[in-house]
Amino acid sequence: MILAAVAGTGLCQMPRSLFQEDIQAGRLVEVLQGYEPDAVDVHAVWPKVSHLRPKVRYVVDELVKLCAHWQ
Repeated sequence: MILAAVAGTGLCQMPRSLFQEDIQAGRLVEVLQGYEPDAVDVHAVWPKVSHLRPKVRYVVDELVKLCAHWQ
C-alpha cells in the first residue's frame, strides 16, 4: 500500500512509523490530520519465565526501538 501511495495511486492509512522516511523525503504528504485517531498504548505481555524465548525477546526489543522516539 505504501508503494502504491508513493507511486501516486491514492491515499493510505497506516502506522506513521512505516512511512516516516517517505514523508521526510517528500515522497508522501500527510493529509486529513484533523481526522487522525488518538494515539494508543502498546503493551507486550508474556508469561513470567526466567528467560524469554529468543523470538519473543527479538520482537519486544524491536518494538522498544521503534517506539523509543515517541516517549
